[in-house]
Amino acid sequence: MAPDMTASRSQYDVIVVGGGPAGSLTAWHLAKAGLRVLILEAKSFPRVKACGGGLQVRVMQAMPLDIAPVVRGTIHDVTLTFGLRGAHTRHYAEPLVHTVLRSEFDEHLVRMAQTAGAVLRERICVRNYNAGADGRVTVQTDQGQFTADCLVGADGANSVVRAELNSRETYFWQTALYAEVPEHLIDPKAIDRQRMCLDWGTLPSGYAWAFPKDGFVNVGAGGPTRLARELRPYILRFLEANRLVRPEALAQIRFTGHQLPTWTRRARLARGSVVLVGDAAGLVEPLTGEGIYFACESAAIAARAITRALKAGARDFTAYSGDLLSAVRGELLSARMLMRLSLMFPARMYALFRDNDQAWRTFCRVLRGECSFQDLRNEILGPLRMASAVVDFISRMLESRLLDRKTALTCPPLAPVSGDGR
Repeated sequence: MAPDMTASRSQYDVIVVGGGPAGSLTAWHLAKAGLRVLILEAKSFPRVKACGGGLQVRVMQAMPLDIAPVVRGTIHDVTLTFGLRGAHTRHYAEPLVHTVLRSEFDEHLVRMAQTAGAVLRERICVRNYNAGADGRVTVQTDQGQFTADCLVGADGANSVVRAELNSRETYFWQTALYAEVPEHLIDPKAIDRQRMCLDWGTLPSGYAWAFPKDGFVNVGAGGPTRLARELRPYILRFLEANRLVRPEALAQIRFTGHQLPTWTRRARLARGSVVLVGDAAGLVEPLTGEGIYFACESAAIAARAITRALKAGARDFTAYSGDLLSAVRGELLSARMLMRLSLMFPARMYALFRDNDQAWRTFCRVLRGECSFQDLRNEILGPLRMASAVVDFISRMLESRLLDRKTALTCPPLAPVSGDGR
């Protein structure tokens, strides 16, 4: 790693708040472009991050760095259930998902940003910030203040930076609950390292999963935040239905929660000298809950816009918004529409992916970055794709009503589950 010649400085070209994937990649791009970059991170690395740890293969296409050293598994097969019943396994010849531990993955990325020349300050809490008349931003922290020409908010779902641009109500919120279960607690007969398990239709919206990886299996469930109280009992039933853990091990599993914001048309992505990337910008794809692909995309686009502006002597980065939306808007809106359709017609959507080879292949190609969610939407709508605006309007009208009416687990009762799972 190159020696840190700027650690004592308080003035930078760019300050990045948050050292997760979006922040680290933005910093890496900017440092490679020759800018002075500071990353402010509230925790210290390696740090635990609540996440499923499943990277869709398309992430590899958007990722400018080699992440092979931290990949712990590759998944080709998916076992699908509906309401925790009727297991059906589908195979795809090419890899669909790579699995990682987020503690290792995030540290790998931030160290690469440091190697490129970015300065990392850990265990430092950002309090607030303000922009002066000249456009320079001053960031107040619990360890003093720092100034820069540009501030990048990469501080996740609970972003301090974002709070000055958008209210919480601006976003569509989902909640996920996860656990990295050590392999010694797993029933080895229940796990195939190349196969993930997904359950659909138990909750009115959302799904449960099990992602195997070397040494662990990540189990969890996610859905709209108004269903958050159902997630823990759902996971416990999912574990039992799949017989994933040894009976005596359930009480040893510790779950952690995380909220997932998705961009809506009301959300601002930049204002003046401040830009948002990754989860802080609401770039969580709502159908699968994946955000790292869009973290990669937003990091690259933000870095290009910032570098271009600073080299031209400007401190207004709002052009980033148009650049980013051109790249991701269609995908986010199409995935949101597909999520609504799965809420309206859960059994039909499940049967489509289970039985329709073309729909299955298109979905797999989306995960691999060979197709878009817009392609998948058109595949599912079929002849109705020409009226997609009407379908989307109707689904938006029905979504809230359906979630309010169906907020409990809909699967048949299973045998009692021992242990509290906390």
